[in-house]
Formats: sequence, structure tokens, C-alpha cells
Amino acid sequence: MKYIIYFFVCLFISSCSLVPLYSISDSDAKWVHRATGEEVSQKILGECADYASFSVIKRKPNPNIVDKEYLNNLDRIYDIEGKCLYENGFIFKVKMFSAYCYRLEDVCNAYDKYRK
Repeated sequence: MKYIIYFFVCLFISSCSLVPLYSISDSDAKWVHRATGEEVSQKILGECADYASFSVIKRKPNPNIVDKEYLNNLDRIYDIEGKCLYENGFIFKVKMFSAYCYRLEDVCNAYDKYRK
């Protein structure tokens, strides 16, 4: 009996790693306004993303190529973007038991201090 329980615990823990990234819902993690609970608009999200990119690499990332400078600085860019959104009244919300933070750990770690 002990081995069966151990087997199912291991199976449950490993199941999160089997979730493909494209199947993780956008609603699993989102930025919501601290007071109203409304989701962040695309306009504010874009402004903060642009601000973060300009602060770190002095330009927008090029979507047509693999931008190595952008990718090498993602942790700093995510941090500045999160700070911008937080200063605009938004907090980062993640659903409990979501595969989002397991599969996108670097994003969750960068935004973790902006959850409250």
C-alpha cells in the first residue's frame, strides 16, 4: 500500500511538467487592479513593456529575429515591467495549483514581489 501511495504522489508531482506551454491558460496568471479587480488594459501593459525594454536595452525587441540582447536581459526587463504595473495600481495574480509558475518559473519569480 505504501508503494502505491508513493507512486501516485510521484505521478501527481510529475504531471505538471507534462503540461505543454501552449495549453496554459492566460487566465492562470494575470495583472489585476488592486482596488477594482479589473484586468490590466493592453495599452498599459504595452507601455510598461516598452518602458522596461527601453530602460534595459535602449530599444524595443525585434520580433522578426531572435533578439539575444533582449533574451539575455529578460530577468531585469520583467522586474522593471512588474514594477511599472505595480506602480500603476496592479498586482500579479496566479491561480492556486496552476502549472503557470511551474513551467514559467522565471516570469513568476520576477513578478513574485508584486503579488500583494
